[in-house]
Amino acid sequence: MDQIQIESLANGVEGCHIQTAQFKTSRISINLFLPIQETDVCANALLAGLLTRASADYPDFTHLNQRLNELYGATLFGDVMKFGDMQIVKFVINVLDDCYTLGGEKISQDAAELLLSMIFTPPLQNGLFSEQDFESEKRLLIEQINGEINDKRRYAITKTESALYQGEPSGISRYGDIKDAENLTNAQAVAAWKAMLQNAFVRVNIVSSTAPDAVYQKIKEYFAPLDRNAQKIDVTKKHAGRQDVLKLEEHMNVTQAKLCMAFAVSGMDDAKDKDAVRVMTDMFGGGPYSKLFANVREKQSLCYYCAARPNFQKATILVDSGILEENRQKAIDGILQQLKEMQNGNFSEDDLAASKMALTDSARTVCDSPADLDTWYALRIFENDPGIETFIGRVNSVSKEDVQRAANAVTLDTVYFLGTNGNEGGANQ
Repeated sequence: MDQIQIESLANGVEGCHIQTAQFKTSRISINLFLPIQETDVCANALLAGLLTRASADYPDFTHLNQRLNELYGATLFGDVMKFGDMQIVKFVINVLDDCYTLGGEKISQDAAELLLSMIFTPPLQNGLFSEQDFESEKRLLIEQINGEINDKRRYAITKTESALYQGEPSGISRYGDIKDAENLTNAQAVAAWKAMLQNAFVRVNIVSSTAPDAVYQKIKEYFAPLDRNAQKIDVTKKHAGRQDVLKLEEHMNVTQAKLCMAFAVSGMDDAKDKDAVRVMTDMFGGGPYSKLFANVREKQSLCYYCAARPNFQKATILVDSGILEENRQKAIDGILQQLKEMQNGNFSEDDLAASKMALTDSARTVCDSPADLDTWYALRIFENDPGIETFIGRVNSVSKEDVQRAANAVTLDTVYFLGTNGNEGGANQ
């Protein structure tokens, strides 16, 4: 397995070197963690694309592309993710590993310099971004938001999360609201950019075979002079759960009805508890060995798909399924019945072993991709020991009693249904 080393680089900036000789490329990612706030979530999402368009030194696509070609065909991009009550604005450059350059050049340092220059020195005009670039990225952001609406499975999940986390930052989409995106101004984007550099906690992940010293030096040169107000704090608050189940219904011209059921998990707070919840959720609705797949989908034929996924930051579990509209109540009853089976301990050691094998095999495949390694360690920033082997050991230590205990900590919180009868309308409680 790969080796990692984490160290502080500047105020509110840390580096994580994931050392591996498996790849011929190095991946440098700069991850900026910000609390989700409705006022700037759209602007932050826009910056992920806008800041990778150009810099003061490379003010257009032609100059930027020429520089990337000089760096052995390096590629760069921006992205945005949601992590509990936090938004991650991510900037990445992939470049040939230093040990494979023809003349022994240390191009990882040059790649880091390029990426940092784009984040810190965009080509501002009279204190604003290029109006053409701004409007182009704004249009793309609106298309991304609409794209999630058009993907009805994603749409149903987003609507469920919005209802589940009503009044909580996690209820806001990673891209923000469509109206906010449409009303976003260039000046707001500039203000968000300045605030991001000032206030975000920064994790720099480097996946490479070579020492990161030269890259770290560039990071320090850019961040150290700033009077930053950033701390490594997990601002996410767990979802408390409801006394009464929240039920919402919506109808659209869709070919397949969608049913989402969100559950709150109470009292499972330490690392061992979370491992039990992870295994329990996988046994409940993970792969083809799971309760939901084997029974609700296969034996009862109540859904086209039915999957469960945990959100450990918020202490919730979401089950989403595609169903025939007439099977709505049967599907709800079937999903709840399988949860009850888990709560009663009606599963075998073979079921437990199958889930452990799936989870550990999946963890091992993380090492097959620089992107997966980067994501793994970025999303475990608040864990004391985020290593893959440590994770595998913890999963394998989960007992049948642990799984049953985790299942009994789960209660139904929110049910969202998207019907297929073609009657447009808003959600009704």
